[in-house]
Amino acid sequence: MPTTLPDRLKEIIDSRAFAHLTTLDPDGAPQSSAMWIMRDGERIVFNTAEGRRKWRNLKSDGRVSISISKLEDPYENWSIQGRVVELRTADGVAVIDALARKYLDGVDKYPWLSPGMVRVTVIVEPTRVAGNR
Repeated sequence: MPTTLPDRLKEIIDSRAFAHLTTLDPDGAPQSSAMWIMRDGERIVFNTAEGRRKWRNLKSDGRVSISISKLEDPYENWSIQGRVVELRTADGVAVIDALARKYLDGVDKYPWLSPGMVRVTVIVEPTRVAGNR
């Protein structure tokens, strides 16, 4: 069942705080990656490239866990459990460019886009949220 994000958590997601995304390998083992994220209302948005391990994991099992802490106070930590509700490529480059503008000073476009790379926008619907503040 979807849940709403507390305003405090929205502030942190909207900041330049890095998130840590955990997906599940085919054998059930967790796999974690530091990620750039943003919001679309109550949903979490991030981006990856086709063929990467997290993309393969998400295609087979859409359950995720996301951890994020405030940059100025890493002890303020939030955990989001959710499910991927959409994987799409139509706006993949536009979304990675938007994330690059958010996280990198003075950048308009994602600087590491290579020829033939297919960027994938991932939309997560939160199902459980916990925070320590």
